[in-house]
Amino acid sequence: MRGRVVGGLGQGQYYISRKGYRHQFSQKLGFVPFPGTLNIKLDEPFNPGPHQILIEGFREEERSFGECKCYKIKLNGLEGAIIRPDRSSYPPDLVEIISPLRLRDELRLDDGDIVELILQ
Repeated sequence: MRGRVVGGLGQGQYYISRKGYRHQFSQKLGFVPFPGTLNIKLDEPFNPGPHQILIEGFREEERSFGECKCYKIKLNGLEGAIIRPDRSSYPPDLVEIISPLRLRDELRLDDGDIVELILQ
């Protein structure tokens, strides 16, 4: 898959940093993600295939957090995962990437740069 880096709303950091998610990311994906996401607008709608990893919802204090599905990828050769929260209304061609690294820095990415994603 190919796409372009786009700016996000800046909310990924809050959700990725929740203990209930971080523990599951570590166990199920094999890494603790950098607290933030990288948004990619794909050339075509995302077609995930059968290799999803379920991250279960949980309660934290008086708030509930929904489940999400993750798909392991390589982005320009680096490990990561597409994350698709069930409580989101993203268009089908927009994906959020989590990774143990801050991908913008590691790959020197700016909005508009083209990247390649490979489902694992």
